[in-house]
Amino acid sequence: MDALSRWWRDLRVPPLLLDGVLAFGILLANGAALGQRRNGHALTLSGSLLIIAGALFMVLRRRMPISSLCLTTIVGITYTITQQAKSPIGLFMACAAYTVVQRTERRTRAAAIVSVVAVTVVAAAVYTDGELFANLVNGLVVLIGAAIGEATQYRRAYLRELEERAVQAEQSRDEEAQRRVMEERLRIAHELHDVIAHHIALMNVQSGVAAHVLRSQPDEAERALALVRSGGRTVLQELTVLLGVLRRSGSPLPTAPTPSLHELDALIRSFTAAGVQVEWTPPAAPGVLPDVVELTAYRVVQESLTNVLKHAPGAAARVSICWEVGSLSVEVSDSGGTSPAAGHLGGHGLTGMRERVTAVGGTLDAGPQSAGGFSVRAVLPLETGDAGDDQGAAGGRPDADPERVPGAGGLSARSAGRC
Repeated sequence: MDALSRWWRDLRVPPLLLDGVLAFGILLANGAALGQRRNGHALTLSGSLLIIAGALFMVLRRRMPISSLCLTTIVGITYTITQQAKSPIGLFMACAAYTVVQRTERRTRAAAIVSVVAVTVVAAAVYTDGELFANLVNGLVVLIGAAIGEATQYRRAYLRELEERAVQAEQSRDEEAQRRVMEERLRIAHELHDVIAHHIALMNVQSGVAAHVLRSQPDEAERALALVRSGGRTVLQELTVLLGVLRRSGSPLPTAPTPSLHELDALIRSFTAAGVQVEWTPPAAPGVLPDVVELTAYRVVQESLTNVLKHAPGAAARVSICWEVGSLSVEVSDSGGTSPAAGHLGGHGLTGMRERVTAVGGTLDAGPQSAGGFSVRAVLPLETGDAGDDQGAAGGRPDADPERVPGAGGLSARSAGRC
């Protein structure tokens, strides 16, 4: 049916020509029905004129739907009364009724169709002789025409709704794709910043040390340059991995494990080598934590110590990690050094940390301390990710083990809160 409709639309037949052909066909059907005597009735001059008038009035149905229906109804009733003959003249009325249903609003078309059918039936019942049912067919034909128009109207409305839904679905897909692109760009920006800023800051400090002691302490300068070379090599390796993933090439890509809390010792040693005094006591083993929580905690420590190195040279830093009931607390503070603590507030570091922490449902507080220095504290929910789902679900059950901490991945309540 849809293919036939598209084929018909592609023909681009003028509506007036189509109505003319349809009216001529109905006119021929009426002439054929009365071309010979049946039940004592024959085609007369007045009957022929009425049939021709009905055809002409029907052609006006697109421009004047209501007027066309009224005129064809008058012609049909007049024909029925004057000719007292059975004829398919009601087809003119049915075509006009179809157009009325298509072109007018619901109340108007309901009133028009009901009025036409009522008048047609009353006229046939009062003014005709012989078979009453045969003369009531015109009213039935009008109802059939109106029903076909109503069905067509509903079908067109349904197709329009389908098209609108398809357009909305396409727009939703485009918006979702754009949203995912923005999220991916933000994630890549975070990774680039976290991967590069830390190592570049260390390389900058070590190169400065090397330049300072190059003549007086060549061994110390050589050690600093070795650290610069190592940091540069690490940056190149991590950028190779990241750029390889972005290119999506078919060749195998170098991979590396996601940074986690188990690598904090190596991270802090790298800052200690750069001259930052870090007070750090490794906490008790946390058990299995969601990967995203470990990565976020690692990045918070990394970025905070990088800020200390860049904005508070000479400051002593303290790193504290505490497991509490259902959450992980990470705090990095410094003593202030030789630069104002407010320097920590510039750049993209704090913004990136806040976005990372917010993405896992945590909170981040950062700002100057009353006693001097700067402090960054992040609280990360342990229910985030896959590792804490089972335990988190158990936390809401009445029969859950009170010795378990939801989402702590095996951490007992007795060890919760330890740093």
